[in-house]
Amino acid sequence: MGVLVPEDFPLGKLANDEERSVVDAFVDGLSDGWYVIPDVGVLDRRDHQIDIVLVHPKNGVFVVEVKGHRPQIRNGQWVTDRGPMSPQPVQQARDNTYKLRDLLRGVSSELEHLNIDYAIAFPNAGEIRGSLPAEITRDHLILSPDFDDVDDAIDRLVCARWRSEFSDQATEIIIRTLRPDADFDMDPAARQRRARSRLETICANQVRALERLDMNRRVVVTGGSGTGKTRLAMAWARRSVVNDRRTLLTCYNDPLGDMMRERMPEHDALRVGPFLRLALTLEGMPHIDIPPTADNEWWSKDLVGHLISNWHRITERFDTVVIDEAQDFSPAWLALLEQLLDRDGSQRILMVADVEQELFNRGFTLPSELDGWTRCELVNNCRNTFDIARLLRNRLGGPAAPAGGPESTGIQWIPAGTTDTAVSETRAEVDRLISLGVPTESILVTTVSQATRDALTSGAGFVRWEDRGEGSVVCETVRRAKGLEYDHVLLVVPTEAFDRRLAYVGVGRAISAFTLVGNAAFASELGLN
Repeated sequence: MGVLVPEDFPLGKLANDEERSVVDAFVDGLSDGWYVIPDVGVLDRRDHQIDIVLVHPKNGVFVVEVKGHRPQIRNGQWVTDRGPMSPQPVQQARDNTYKLRDLLRGVSSELEHLNIDYAIAFPNAGEIRGSLPAEITRDHLILSPDFDDVDDAIDRLVCARWRSEFSDQATEIIIRTLRPDADFDMDPAARQRRARSRLETICANQVRALERLDMNRRVVVTGGSGTGKTRLAMAWARRSVVNDRRTLLTCYNDPLGDMMRERMPEHDALRVGPFLRLALTLEGMPHIDIPPTADNEWWSKDLVGHLISNWHRITERFDTVVIDEAQDFSPAWLALLEQLLDRDGSQRILMVADVEQELFNRGFTLPSELDGWTRCELVNNCRNTFDIARLLRNRLGGPAAPAGGPESTGIQWIPAGTTDTAVSETRAEVDRLISLGVPTESILVTTVSQATRDALTSGAGFVRWEDRGEGSVVCETVRRAKGLEYDHVLLVVPTEAFDRRLAYVGVGRAISAFTLVGNAAFASELGLN
């Protein structure tokens, strides 16, 4: 959604319904990188009132004049049934454009080379009869059919002549010059809040349509990174508890399990947590000490062996089992979870999965409809802002971004071909983000190897997930971070070879901004160099 400036601008004060409808169309149809400023006055020897000014730091500044007529062009003049239009639309738009350009160029040295273009909106006209004069092209007209996809119409306008890119600081100068009394905030935290709010709305709408699939006893929903699978799993668990069903909500990763536990309500009928740890707490399961030095072999062999040999001792039963990131589970683990269903209960087993994020190779296969499973798919990425979603889509085979999704605040590559360089560059970039006001809890540093992670925690002062606290920055491997999401993600790969699935998971953690700190080959695969 475009950002109306000020956000509480009273649209009722605009001159006519046509101006109101065009402002509404820009706010509803443009991305949140566009600032929509209605009814702008420019003073010189006489007042110039501009209907709408559009501002975008990467695409430029545009004057939009709105006309409610259905004109045609005769002998180079714009005319209606009442005769020639006065003033002529093109001349009026150009005059206002030059006045606004001169005003802004004089405000700050950052804007001294600013160029401004214009458009003329005819929301009531389906076409313009007659030949357009030489000084204007069809791309500078926004007619009634164009409002069906106004983002595309503005993109054509941007491409028609030039892009006038400028900094966030220059953007703030422009907006404060045109709206000095507006409560306007361009700091990173404010932009993140707007992006999160928009993505939350998109995700909620997408997930809501599939929540009632839990009426079936066996359900599996697939979806790419960021499509709302975890949100759907938690919605199913909440609905189950509300219906007085004993419910187990689980996943494989400790961090994801912790996050779900923090976000789910406390209830006597609800158990939430990562599978292996949660299994140890089920009634009847014998205790086993977890060694302080427990490694992957202990967790995958010793502990799993203990669980399998003692599973028959578990007395706790559930009506509903919900599994997030089911592709992390082996068929044997899924069978164990199914054994926890009470034969006299509703016997629902609901799971979400993304086979493209299958990093552990435990033999998971999607269950078949022939075996009684209801299958469905989440198709749109509603976690990542537009540029990050496009990177995932074009380079890594991710899901499509939804229409109207917010823009990313940045994607960049910082070269680092050695571990020592990566540690220093990552620390410097994190410090830069913090200096800009980015909260530490919204930053994730992630790696594709434990060795790089350990170098960063020891050399840059980042912390593991379990040690997170106020003022700390979490650093974890992609495998452990899977399922989590952060506003700013730094993927650090100084020496490691490109792995598409690990890159897919790593990039997919980023909501608003993504930074690759790493070698040139990895950057090339992502199209960043």
